[in-house]
Amino acid sequence: MTRGRGLAAEMFETLAVLHLHALAPAGQRGESSPQIERVLSRLQRMSKEEWSEFLRFAELQRVCLRTLQLLEKWAAADEVALRFEGLEDLAQVEQRKIGCAIEALNKVVRALELTGHSPVVIKTLDHWPDIGSDLDLFTAATEGDTVRAMQSELQAEVQPQSWGDRLAHKWNFRIPGLPQLVEIHVGCLGQTGEQDALPAHLRETSVTRDLGSFRFRVPAAEEQVALATLQRMYRHFYIRFTDLLNLTGLVRAGRLDFTRLRTSAQRWSIWPGVATLLKITSDYNERAGIGPLPLPEFVVRSARFGAEVTYVGKQFLRVPMLPQGSQLFLQQLIGTGVARHFRAAARLSLLPALAAAAFVNLRITGDDKGIW
Repeated sequence: MTRGRGLAAEMFETLAVLHLHALAPAGQRGESSPQIERVLSRLQRMSKEEWSEFLRFAELQRVCLRTLQLLEKWAAADEVALRFEGLEDLAQVEQRKIGCAIEALNKVVRALELTGHSPVVIKTLDHWPDIGSDLDLFTAATEGDTVRAMQSELQAEVQPQSWGDRLAHKWNFRIPGLPQLVEIHVGCLGQTGEQDALPAHLRETSVTRDLGSFRFRVPAAEEQVALATLQRMYRHFYIRFTDLLNLTGLVRAGRLDFTRLRTSAQRWSIWPGVATLLKITSDYNERAGIGPLPLPEFVVRSARFGAEVTYVGKQFLRVPMLPQGSQLFLQQLIGTGVARHFRAAARLSLLPALAAAAFVNLRITGDDKGIW
């Protein structure tokens, strides 16, 4: 293992132990557990440079603010004596940045509502109080109406579309003064736009979420899991720590109807991926020393593998493409064909060629953005 990967794995473990421990039921927490003692000792020994690198890694995992808030609580309880001051100040800086992004998100929603369709905010608010590097939404409006609304109401600049973006009917916009891009999925979902029936279900089951004075439509918990699975297990094949934390929170809080989740995921031919992502999350809870998640047996049986095949790369938790990732994709493709969703199957069949083109372009130019 290279030094970069070894350091990333160590920081990933630190985040996992701190955060998953905090979400565990009171009876399962062990302040004096070997895992907790090890990560607290690691934090206390960090140099200034290591501390900065740890915070950058937490930001990359979309848990920076939650990490700062958690460490504030630990410090207040005298469980950890960090060598660095200013946790509260750092948290306030993050909160101001996130507050500006939420204000901008509200403006985007209001602009898109002028098309006659109420958008659903997807993925972005899953990480709350952290948010991602872009603002993600879905709308049932036409692409033309979407672009016109963004340009006329927000003076947004349309970003170049890759081949994958065109297939997925996905548009990115740059709004003046906003560091994050705004990513809007128009009419369909999935890496190749194969999910054309899921959006209607997404809108029907969506719920409202209030953040201060703002109100947004967001996916119900089960659809939140389905969208995370599409992104992590069928597109990127890597998992950020925030995904494990978000899923753990949903399960621990009893917010998931697993029977409805299975029915819905089977309809989109992604149930094996959903069960596998939940199993990986459960395994990481066990590794953190707090025991597995209370998953129904039918979820565990449906999982194709667990955390034993994953590994932390230089940045993220990786799912091997061969054979695990490719097998999940083939099962999705076969299931889509058996269900006679021919449009979806045809689009999914383009994915290997798209991925191959992106790989070749990456080797030649060092960038796959024009394709992927």
